[in-house]
Amino acid sequence: MLCIAQFAKIHQLDDRHTYKDAWTVWLTANQDQVEREVQRLQQLDYQGDILDKMFKAGRYYFREKLPTNKKEEKDKNNKKQRDYIVMEPELIQAMDLHLRMKMKTTDFKPALAYEQFCNDHLPLLRKEIGRLVQQQIPGEKIAGKLKKTYKNRYFNLQKH
Repeated sequence: MLCIAQFAKIHQLDDRHTYKDAWTVWLTANQDQVEREVQRLQQLDYQGDILDKMFKAGRYYFREKLPTNKKEEKDKNNKKQRDYIVMEPELIQAMDLHLRMKMKTTDFKPALAYEQFCNDHLPLLRKEIGRLVQQQIPGEKIAGKLKKTYKNRYFNLQKH
């Protein structure tokens, strides 16, 4: 299958017809390897059309799934890695404590508990927001991060 992966990478940008024409040429040029693969799959009791299986593997799997190197993989994704925003341990502990108390009640809802947490811990939240602002984190990200952290703490505590 390694040869198919190389072929697929070379022809990954070809249109359907060009790819199929190149595939026919490749089958002829690599006839020995193709025959060995056909025999191997037959010995494994494969019942389908082996050449069709190989074509589809190259066309639909290998050309998209296997980058040739790390740089190409990074370029393919072309996504900037998100910066991780670290929350102060004091805030995390306060969230955990608040959640443990609230989760014992029968009418517990994470969204309502988060609102109550914000109201009950304003000085701590102001301190954390000030610290995050100093790190030049935008306000909308801060609000989202606080809420997400609270909900993640809830789900982590719920698991245990």
